[in-house]
Amino acid sequence: MKPVLFLDELYGHLIMAGPSNAFFSSLRNHYYKNRLKKTGNFFSSSGFFILTPDKVSIGENCFFNRNVLIAAIPEGPSEIIIGDNCIFGPNVVITASDHPLDDLTKPMRMNDSIPGRILIESGCWIGANVTITKDVKIGKESVIGAGSVVTHDIPEFSIAAGVIGRASCRERV
Repeated sequence: MKPVLFLDELYGHLIMAGPSNAFFSSLRNHYYKNRLKKTGNFFSSSGFFILTPDKVSIGENCFFNRNVLIAAIPEGPSEIIIGDNCIFGPNVVITASDHPLDDLTKPMRMNDSIPGRILIESGCWIGANVTITKDVKIGKESVIGAGSVVTHDIPEFSIAAGVIGRASCRERV
C-alpha cells in the first residue's frame, strides 16, 4: 500500500469517528467534497461513512445524524442520489446492492452483488434506524418512520412506516 493512500485512509477514518460538532462536520464535508460524484454543503455527525463515494451524490443543506452508512458497490451501475434539505436520523443504512438468492448451493458471501440505484428526493426526513434497499425512489417531502425497512418506491408527500415500509398517507407534510 502506498504511504499517501494509507495516510489518506487513516485521515478519513479518524474524521469519521470524530465528535459530532461543527468542526468535525466541516472536516467530513471537506474530505468527501472531492470524492463524491456531486455534493453540496451538509452537516454530518460522528460515524457518518460512505463506501464508494464516487457513486454517491448529496444535495445542499442535508443533515446526517450519528452512524449513517451510505453504501454503493464499486462494480456495475450502482448509484445513490440524495436531494437537497434531507434529514437522516441516527443509524440509517442506505445500500444500493443486494445478493442473488437463485443459487443456494453457494455460500451467500461467494455470490456477486447485484448493483442498484437509490433516489431520495429533496426535503425528505428519514427516521432513526431506517434501512433503504436498492432500486428505491423516495419522493420529495416524504417522511420514513423510525425502524422502517424501505424496499419499494414511496410517492412524494408520503408518510411511510413499518417493516416493510409502505406509503400509508399521501398528504403534504
